[in-house]
Amino acid sequence: MSCENNTCACETPTATETTATEARTAYRRPAYSVNETADAFGVEVFVPGVDRAGVTLELEEDVLAITAKRTTSTPSAWRPVRQEIPADDFRLELQLNVPVDEAKIDATVTDGVLRLRLPKAEEVKPRRIDVR
Repeated sequence: MSCENNTCACETPTATETTATEARTAYRRPAYSVNETADAFGVEVFVPGVDRAGVTLELEEDVLAITAKRTTSTPSAWRPVRQEIPADDFRLELQLNVPVDEAKIDATVTDGVLRLRLPKAEEVKPRRIDVR
């Protein structure tokens, strides 16, 4: 993941791309931000209306795929008069250009914000070399 000045050079496909096994679904690309420390990447993805049960994370090779499905509970007797909030689910794919430690990835969802911590693999972390 290559980020500079809060802008990310990550590649993201269009919001409606799907895999061959996935049913054709309308997805929206969520707003997100990526931060970097020497040890890890921090990713915040804004997924309003999604709880933790609706989030799926898949890491295949160097692509992190995030799918977030909304759960709507509109009473059946209601009929929409005006609707400005789209009911689409979210999908985001991030191309990782630095290896991460898959076993230590941490993810939480609070108030419609998915927070990920992607620890860098040991071989890419900066090392301090003592001079003797």
